[in-house]
Amino acid sequence: MNRCAKCGACTAVCPLYQVSGRESLAARGKLHLMSRLDPAAASPAYAEILSGCLLCGACREVCPQGVDPPARIVAARGRLARGADRHFWRKFLANRVLARPQVLNMALGLAGAAAGVLARHLPPESGLRLRLGLITGGTGSVPRHGRYVDGAAPVAHPRIAYFVGCLADHLEPGIARATARLARLTTGAPPAVPAGQGCCGQAAAACGDFTLARTLAKRNIEAFASDGVPILTSCASCYRHLLTYPELLREDPGWHPRAAAFAARVRELATFLQGRFVPEPQTAAAVLYHDPCHLRHGVSITAEPRQLLTAAGLHLTELPGGPRCCGQGGLFHLAHPDLSAMVRDRLLAAFRPLAADLVTTTCSGCLLQWRQGLALAGSRVRVRHLAEVLAGTQE
Repeated sequence: MNRCAKCGACTAVCPLYQVSGRESLAARGKLHLMSRLDPAAASPAYAEILSGCLLCGACREVCPQGVDPPARIVAARGRLARGADRHFWRKFLANRVLARPQVLNMALGLAGAAAGVLARHLPPESGLRLRLGLITGGTGSVPRHGRYVDGAAPVAHPRIAYFVGCLADHLEPGIARATARLARLTTGAPPAVPAGQGCCGQAAAACGDFTLARTLAKRNIEAFASDGVPILTSCASCYRHLLTYPELLREDPGWHPRAAAFAARVRELATFLQGRFVPEPQTAAAVLYHDPCHLRHGVSITAEPRQLLTAAGLHLTELPGGPRCCGQGGLFHLAHPDLSAMVRDRLLAAFRPLAADLVTTTCSGCLLQWRQGLALAGSRVRVRHLAEVLAGTQE
């Protein structure tokens, strides 16, 4: 039953509606359509409308009727016929690569080789580097099989385990090393990094591929089943999705209790450090903390990162009008690059007058979106993960 009162509260907070004015991009328009047409019989135009959502969750928070538009949109995506979604194969390939670490490492290796060739011919300021995804950073996966991210010797009884996430694992291991350093400083022991973990499955679930999402959830639950210590993750999107495992597996009586126990152990980086970790003072710099939508909406983790940065002696600056979505949206930026860029550029326009020296956040997608946008704008502002900023105070 459609409880949407069509009041328009969602349009006031929807990043896509704000940059386009298109009713079909707001939750109200999608809910109206879904109340009248079965997604299983969707046309390509219908499928395109359903794909046009960042799933940021802002509409859910303001809905006076308590409707959860992102959940309904994701469920509808799961019912789409393969032929209706013109982005199907792109999303399918991206999800399958994320689900297989060996394939992802091979793809990154090939991309690195291609980047090396292009780097010799493209000027440093070329926007084509960014369009082709030439991301600077580390290569290779974080060590597994009983070793730890920071190279410390294994401990018999770890006090915390680390869910690494795809960016820190495969593209930027510096994030993983910084998180491991913070975990060691906080708990007195290096974190365990179970060998069997992989992609959290958020991208698959957002596309409506629940079969793959459940497979990935079970893999991660099994990987962390050997002990009952808390599970720390440094990625905001991974954190939010790991919490959904009980709902994802609610109809599987063999896995639902295990999923609930797993989710109860998951810890977000800033809230875990708060009250346990005291940063050493840094040279004062103007810093913008970017709130990932996955932390700002639903779980309301906004104060803790700022308190840690302030404790480190950094000067916090804020966007006029408050935090905004960056427009990356997981795989959304692949399906709708123009809309993604419009949301990003609106954010950068609000950011530019602040004259900040550094942008920091904990969402993998947000990090990449900020870096691409600032580089395309010719800005020298640095973008670093919160763990790297805080861990740097200890070096």
